[in-house]
Amino acid sequence: MFINGFQIPSINNGVFEHKPSFYQTIFISTYIFLALSAVVYNGYQLFCDNNFTNNLYQSRIKRWVLFYISFLIVLGFLYFLLILSLSKHALFLFNETMINSFIHRFFFILFILFRPKFLDDDKYSMTFNQVLSTTKGLSFKDFEFIFYANHYYLQPEANMENLALKLNVTKNELSIFLRDEIEENFTELLNKNRVEYLKELLKAKKYESFTIEALSEMAGFNNRRTMYNAFNKHISMTPTEYIQSLK
Repeated sequence: MFINGFQIPSINNGVFEHKPSFYQTIFISTYIFLALSAVVYNGYQLFCDNNFTNNLYQSRIKRWVLFYISFLIVLGFLYFLLILSLSKHALFLFNETMINSFIHRFFFILFILFRPKFLDDDKYSMTFNQVLSTTKGLSFKDFEFIFYANHYYLQPEANMENLALKLNVTKNELSIFLRDEIEENFTELLNKNRVEYLKELLKAKKYESFTIEALSEMAGFNNRRTMYNAFNKHISMTPTEYIQSLK
């Protein structure tokens, strides 16, 4: 179209310039319509995939992509109406270079800023094909790598939803796995491993100058009361009593 002499309509000093011909209007309208149809079709196929309803990775990606697709549809529809109506006021608003440029960049920046944060985590990164593949359940090997080898239980913000996200399974699948394979619920498993880690810290000579509260935080506990309750439950004594028993 540009090779054939098409120029974007604009307003210069109140004068409407570069009014497209009837042929150009039909061509551009058809192009915009097909482009929007492609976005809608692919979006529909993406969101109708059952994988996106039972996996935390897919559900978060779906919300992220939905935001940008919605923006593209709205923007494309406005341009479609713009070409058809050729309203001078509308053309002035949407063809003003700074305004148009700002709208595109503003929404694109929002799209980047509100991306799912797990996309930035190289340790748990996945290829696009892996993200779209059907979940095959949770293996003990994957759980052991994330929970034990990478000391997930030491993270103060550790929770089932976040762990399920890293394991690429649903929260319900993780719950069933813990019940059937580990035979413990998440909270008990978390506290037990934190207590065992805290015991090792209390034994270590290099941490003798540290307070119990400081070591408790290193073990992943968020507060003193939770730590004392968990320690007493699993060891049947307080941390202070445990330290005395080591002497």
